[in-house]
Amino acid sequence: MIWILLGCIKHGDFGVDEPTNLSGVVDPQSIHPSCLDDSGLIVETPNDSAFAVYRRKGFIRYTQVVAPNGGIIPIFSQDAVSDEQLIRARNILRFFLTNAPNTRLGTDKSAVADSMADNNAVLMMPNGEHQEGREPNLDAQPLYESETQVEGHDWFMTNNYNHRDAAFEEIFHLVHDTGIGTYIPGALPEYQTDLLNEANLAIEDGRWGIAVEDSVEEWLEDLRREDSLAQEYIVSVLESYYGFWSAWDGDGGMWGIYIADDRNEVQQSDPKGMKLLEDFLPPMIHTEFRLHPDLNQDFYMSLNPEFVYTHRSQYYSFLTLTGTNHIGLFGNDENNTLRGNIGNNVLDGFGGENTVIYCHSMEEYDLSIEQNSESSNIISIEGPEGEDTLINIDWIHFADGKMNIDSIIDQ
Repeated sequence: MIWILLGCIKHGDFGVDEPTNLSGVVDPQSIHPSCLDDSGLIVETPNDSAFAVYRRKGFIRYTQVVAPNGGIIPIFSQDAVSDEQLIRARNILRFFLTNAPNTRLGTDKSAVADSMADNNAVLMMPNGEHQEGREPNLDAQPLYESETQVEGHDWFMTNNYNHRDAAFEEIFHLVHDTGIGTYIPGALPEYQTDLLNEANLAIEDGRWGIAVEDSVEEWLEDLRREDSLAQEYIVSVLESYYGFWSAWDGDGGMWGIYIADDRNEVQQSDPKGMKLLEDFLPPMIHTEFRLHPDLNQDFYMSLNPEFVYTHRSQYYSFLTLTGTNHIGLFGNDENNTLRGNIGNNVLDGFGGENTVIYCHSMEEYDLSIEQNSESSNIISIEGPEGEDTLINIDWIHFADGKMNIDSIIDQ
């Protein structure tokens, strides 16, 4: 074994005086956005006349997403909704509005985001669980506290269908109605036409709207009256595509009304629906998910049937540990971005080209590298976030620079 002890990392260790030309560094002066999101994202609902109706209904907490045109998409929550749930909802909305390269309609989503802001799109997160007909009387898309799982929480880790994760469904409904456009004019009317046509065809040939119980036919009639067939069809595709129903003890997805329960079955049984989804969304979910601070076990991003949550986490690429527990985070074959908590963590990128985030400057860390017999590098790093072990990591993004591991080995 060969140990390369670097000691305290400083700019001088790389043979330069300024952080603008560090070996292997990209955007050297840029702190990672994840670090900037640590505070200030959630505030008390502003005392603004436009928000007064939400304050009166008990929506006392607030965050937002800003569209390219400068307009805002507000997210309000009542008091039982946790910070973790609220931030997760924001990040899911950001995922849907993030450009998806190499897609037919998602390469530039600025018009969709602008349309949402112009159409006064609002997400509200009430306490408790959804009760039909008792939603707050507000012009907003509801997402209830009991239907919002957080990665690392028990509901997520056990795929608790009594607290089914409806966040992707409800937030995509908001994007669909106010951004893509349904009964509200949006940015992609042709896409909506394609989705609605396919929803009707899927009912006719038995791919969706499967009558697992008598109430399904009545539900479909309600959707027709509300002009919501397309919205409900495509979220059924979406949830099976991203692994929501793979662990469900039943046939198909979305409680059995959709023919497929995982991505392979979507591809086999509903290729037209899969193509329509991939016209707008990417195969992997690249937004940041922050694991619940109570998580006390290692978390995996590669599919392992022993851990039912991995049916979903296999499609993640960016995870952050929170809290203080000494646990590990293990990636998948994608290009992962990983961030530890203030405990001692093992961060293993597994495959792909992987980045680890630290939120302080390079000089605040001690780092050493062990080159093992498999020609991979095991990095020990100690700093304000604790003592971590990094495996299969290619980049470390500090507050004052992004450093390529190979550039250290070459020193």
